[in-house]
Amino acid sequence: MVVTIELHADASDFEQLARGIARLPEQIKVKAASRAMRRVMQMARTRIVKRSAERVDLTQSRIRALTTVAMNAGGNSADIVMRSNWIALYKLGATQIATGVRVRMRGSYRSAFIAGMGSGHEGVFKRQGKARLPIHELFGPNPAHDITNHPEVFLQVLAEVIEDRLLPRYLHEVENLLPR
Repeated sequence: MVVTIELHADASDFEQLARGIARLPEQIKVKAASRAMRRVMQMARTRIVKRSAERVDLTQSRIRALTTVAMNAGGNSADIVMRSNWIALYKLGATQIATGVRVRMRGSYRSAFIAGMGSGHEGVFKRQGKARLPIHELFGPNPAHDITNHPEVFLQVLAEVIEDRLLPRYLHEVENLLPR
Protein backbone atom coordinates (compact mmCIF):
# COMPACT_ATOMS: atom_id res chain seq x y z
CA MET A 1 0.00 0.00 0.00
CA VAL A 2 1.58 3.29 -1.13
CA VAL A 3 0.67 6.30 0.98
CA THR A 4 1.09 9.87 -0.24
CA ILE A 5 0.89 12.81 2.13
CA GLU A 6 0.38 16.29 0.72
CA LEU A 7 1.68 19.17 2.84
CA HIS A 8 0.70 22.82 2.52
CA ALA A 9 2.88 25.71 3.74
CA ASP A 10 2.90 29.49 3.32
CA ALA A 11 5.88 30.27 1.08
CA SER A 12 6.11 34.01 1.83
CA ASP A 13 8.30 33.59 4.93
CA PHE A 14 10.51 30.91 3.46
CA GLU A 15 12.40 32.90 0.82
CA GLN A 16 15.02 34.29 3.20
CA LEU A 17 15.15 31.00 5.07
CA ALA A 18 15.71 29.10 1.82
CA ARG A 19 18.65 31.36 0.88
CA GLY A 20 20.20 30.83 4.31
CA ILE A 21 19.80 27.06 4.15
CA ALA A 22 21.20 26.98 0.60
CA ARG A 23 24.44 28.56 1.89
CA LEU A 24 24.91 25.85 4.54
CA PRO A 25 27.47 23.12 3.92
CA GLU A 26 25.90 19.95 2.50
CA GLN A 27 27.04 17.84 5.44
CA ILE A 28 25.17 20.04 7.94
CA LYS A 29 22.00 20.01 5.81
CA VAL A 30 22.00 16.21 5.54
CA LYS A 31 22.76 15.66 9.22
CA ALA A 32 20.11 18.16 10.33
CA ALA A 33 17.50 16.62 8.03
CA SER A 34 18.29 13.14 9.30
CA ARG A 35 18.08 14.16 12.96
CA ALA A 36 14.88 16.14 12.42
CA MET A 37 13.28 13.27 10.52
CA ARG A 38 14.22 10.78 13.24
CA ARG A 39 12.73 12.95 15.98
CA VAL A 40 9.55 13.74 14.03
CA MET A 41 9.04 10.05 13.27
CA GLN A 42 9.32 9.26 16.98
CA MET A 43 6.67 11.93 17.64
CA ALA A 44 4.50 10.44 14.90
CA ARG A 45 4.91 6.96 16.38
CA THR A 46 3.79 8.25 19.77
CA ARG A 47 0.69 9.88 18.32
CA ILE A 48 -0.19 6.86 16.18
CA VAL A 49 0.15 4.58 19.21
CA LYS A 50 -2.07 6.90 21.23
CA ARG A 51 -4.75 7.09 18.53
CA SER A 52 -4.64 3.34 17.96
CA ALA A 53 -4.93 2.64 21.70
CA GLU A 54 -8.03 4.83 21.88
CA ARG A 55 -9.62 3.13 18.89
CA VAL A 56 -9.00 -0.53 19.83
CA ASP A 57 -9.30 -0.03 23.60
CA LEU A 58 -5.86 -1.38 24.54
CA THR A 59 -3.06 0.13 26.58
CA GLN A 60 -0.50 2.26 24.79
CA SER A 61 2.34 0.10 26.11
CA ARG A 62 0.89 -3.01 24.45
CA ILE A 63 0.56 -1.22 21.10
CA ARG A 64 3.96 0.48 21.42
CA ALA A 65 5.57 -2.96 21.70
CA LEU A 66 4.12 -3.83 18.27
CA THR A 67 5.26 -0.61 16.57
CA THR A 68 8.71 0.20 15.18
CA VAL A 69 10.25 3.14 13.34
CA ALA A 70 12.83 2.44 10.64
CA MET A 71 14.97 5.18 9.11
CA ASN A 72 16.74 4.99 5.77
CA ALA A 73 20.20 6.26 6.70
CA GLY A 74 21.18 7.40 3.21
CA GLY A 75 17.83 8.72 2.05
CA ASN A 76 15.16 11.00 3.33
CA SER A 77 12.59 8.37 4.17
CA ALA A 78 11.24 6.67 7.27
CA ASP A 79 8.75 3.90 7.94
CA ILE A 80 6.46 3.46 10.91
CA VAL A 81 5.53 -0.22 10.97
CA MET A 82 2.92 -1.84 13.19
CA ARG A 83 2.90 -5.62 13.03
CA SER A 84 0.43 -7.64 15.01
CA ASN A 85 -1.85 -10.62 14.87
CA TRP A 86 -5.16 -10.84 16.64
CA ILE A 87 -4.36 -10.56 20.33
CA ALA A 88 -5.53 -13.56 22.36
CA LEU A 89 -8.10 -12.69 25.04
CA TYR A 90 -6.04 -14.65 27.55
CA LYS A 91 -3.20 -12.14 27.15
CA LEU A 92 -5.58 -9.28 27.94
CA GLY A 93 -6.23 -10.55 31.46
CA ALA A 94 -8.97 -13.18 31.27
CA THR A 95 -10.54 -14.54 34.47
CA GLN A 96 -12.75 -17.61 34.75
CA ILE A 97 -16.14 -16.84 36.32
CA ALA A 98 -19.22 -19.02 36.90
CA THR A 99 -20.99 -17.98 33.68
CA GLY A 100 -17.93 -17.96 31.42
CA VAL A 101 -14.89 -15.70 31.16
CA ARG A 102 -14.47 -12.05 32.07
CA VAL A 103 -11.77 -10.09 30.25
CA ARG A 104 -10.41 -6.80 31.54
CA MET A 105 -11.69 -3.85 29.45
CA ARG A 106 -13.63 -6.25 27.18
CA GLY A 107 -16.51 -7.61 29.24
CA SER A 108 -17.87 -11.13 29.69
CA TYR A 109 -18.00 -14.07 27.31
CA ARG A 110 -20.78 -16.53 28.23
CA SER A 111 -19.99 -20.24 27.98
CA ALA A 112 -16.29 -19.54 27.36
CA PHE A 113 -13.57 -21.20 29.40
CA ILE A 114 -9.85 -20.91 30.01
CA ALA A 115 -7.84 -23.99 29.08
CA GLY A 116 -4.22 -25.00 28.76
CA MET A 117 -3.03 -27.16 25.88
CA GLY A 118 -0.43 -29.91 26.04
CA SER A 119 2.00 -27.62 24.22
CA GLY A 120 1.80 -25.12 27.09
CA HIS A 121 -0.42 -22.67 25.21
CA GLU A 122 -3.19 -21.15 27.31
CA GLY A 123 -6.20 -19.34 25.95
CA VAL A 124 -9.88 -18.51 26.14
CA PHE A 125 -11.94 -21.06 24.22
CA LYS A 126 -15.56 -21.66 23.32
CA ARG A 127 -17.28 -24.82 22.13
CA GLN A 128 -18.83 -25.01 18.68
CA GLY A 129 -22.22 -26.51 19.50
CA LYS A 130 -23.15 -28.77 22.41
CA ALA A 131 -20.51 -31.46 21.87
CA ARG A 132 -17.24 -31.49 23.80
CA LEU A 133 -15.24 -30.90 20.62
CA PRO A 134 -14.54 -28.90 18.48
CA ILE A 135 -13.53 -25.76 20.33
CA HIS A 136 -12.08 -22.52 19.00
CA GLU A 137 -9.97 -19.82 20.60
CA LEU A 138 -11.36 -16.33 21.13
CA PHE A 139 -9.31 -13.27 20.21
CA GLY A 140 -9.41 -9.56 20.91
CA PRO A 141 -8.46 -6.69 18.60
CA ASN A 142 -5.70 -6.38 16.01
CA PRO A 143 -4.24 -2.83 15.99
CA ALA A 144 -2.58 -3.26 12.58
CA HIS A 145 -5.91 -4.39 11.12
CA ASP A 146 -7.52 -1.17 12.37
CA ILE A 147 -4.89 0.90 10.55
CA THR A 148 -5.45 -1.06 7.35
CA ASN A 149 -9.22 -0.61 7.55
CA HIS A 150 -9.15 3.10 8.51
CA PRO A 151 -6.02 4.64 6.92
CA GLU A 152 -7.54 8.14 6.71
CA VAL A 153 -7.54 8.47 10.51
CA PHE A 154 -3.86 7.64 10.81
CA LEU A 155 -2.79 9.58 7.71
CA GLN A 156 -4.37 12.66 9.27
CA VAL A 157 -2.27 12.09 12.41
CA LEU A 158 0.90 11.78 10.30
CA ALA A 159 0.10 14.88 8.26
CA GLU A 160 -0.50 16.96 11.39
CA VAL A 161 2.80 15.94 12.95
CA ILE A 162 4.78 16.57 9.78
CA GLU A 163 3.15 19.96 9.11
CA ASP A 164 3.50 21.16 12.70
CA ARG A 165 6.88 19.74 13.69
CA LEU A 166 9.21 18.98 10.77
CA LEU A 167 10.33 22.49 9.76
CA PRO A 168 10.78 23.81 13.33
CA ARG A 169 12.70 20.67 14.24
CA TYR A 170 14.91 20.99 11.14
CA LEU A 171 15.75 24.60 12.05
CA HIS A 172 16.47 23.53 15.63
CA GLU A 173 18.89 20.85 14.41
CA VAL A 174 20.62 23.27 12.01
CA GLU A 175 21.06 25.70 14.88
CA ASN A 176 22.61 22.97 17.04
CA LEU A 177 25.02 21.93 14.29
CA LEU A 178 26.26 25.42 13.43
CA PRO A 179 29.46 26.49 15.17
CA ARG A 180 28.83 29.03 17.91
